[in-house]
Amino acid sequence: MINYACAACPFQAEGLEDLQRHSQETGHVGICKSEAASTGGKLTKRLLVAQGVTLTALGASIWACTYLYAKWQGAEDEIAYLKSPSGAGRNLKNQDKGRDED
Repeated sequence: MINYACAACPFQAEGLEDLQRHSQETGHVGICKSEAASTGGKLTKRLLVAQGVTLTALGASIWACTYLYAKWQGAEDEIAYLKSPSGAGRNLKNQDKGRDED
């Protein structure tokens, strides 16, 4: 009679010692089969909710990084323009000349 099973692979154990050894060797988490049967699908629903929350957070993080990167690139382009010979220095000098003529 198998009482314990690994949640990540098909490993099954009759005693807790075997399951603990498997867990230490592989890093997998084991469950008691009687506990798994008594959840009635609640564990699966919780995992699906956790997966949905994780994916939503990941998507939001990716969007934020993309948005901030685009802003940063725009700022770099603007700084490069302002430092260029045809950029802000020239435009400001032209405005000063126009003011002096008036």
